[in-house]
Amino acid sequence: MSWTLVGVDCAAREERTGLAYGVLHDDGALELRRATLGTAGESASATIAGWIAGQARFAIAFGAPLGWPLGLVDSLAQHRAGQALALEAERMFRRETDRYVHAQLGKLPHEVGADRSARTAHAALALLADVRAQADRAVPLSWLPGEQSGVIEVHPAATLLSRGIKSGGYKGDASKPRAARARIWRRMLSELRTELSEELLTEDEDMLDAAVCVLAAADFARGHALPPEDRARAEREGWIWFRGSGQRALF
Repeated sequence: MSWTLVGVDCAAREERTGLAYGVLHDDGALELRRATLGTAGESASATIAGWIAGQARFAIAFGAPLGWPLGLVDSLAQHRAGQALALEAERMFRRETDRYVHAQLGKLPHEVGADRSARTAHAALALLADVRAQADRAVPLSWLPGEQSGVIEVHPAATLLSRGIKSGGYKGDASKPRAARARIWRRMLSELRTELSEELLTEDEDMLDAAVCVLAAADFARGHALPPEDRARAEREGWIWFRGSGQRALF
């Protein structure tokens, strides 16, 4: 049975939220069908809800944190101004999944507890709530790769690195970042088929990241994404899904 895949490159502003729609066919082929921005014609939540409507299997890959470090949550619950914090900064501002990504791929995601990504996380959770309100179906977080439909947290840099693709230098409007985006896109074309133009996917970094999120969703749908060892903790903090670096040969 085919999977509907949605990539969401979240941003604090909806007009900078990249969206991409793909299908993982029964034969294993990945097709990217559409890429757009959050306010192009309708709200981002309406677009996402429309894409998954009536689909038996779906994976919505949010490129933003969907939870906060337990250390931060627990330390601040009873904190009062002027009091020292017993927990070290590393344990307060990083999640277990951040440390896992670093151990596997050598890349540390931004600290959701201490970085501007906190605002992106806030916007992502608000968007997810809107999707759930508009979708005429359950839209849970998914914890069973290859089996359970739902929402997953991904990290575009981790998805690229798992394929041996350099994950830096492609943000911005200058000529070098544009060239870097074109190189990434050409590598991606060996793993998917599409009628979308290279110009569309490389002109805007948000839409390219959304397409990378679709790749991450495909990894999850195929059952290739690495699960957490401590699921109970991951259900509170969130978990970044990406395939193991040992699978680079699949690319």
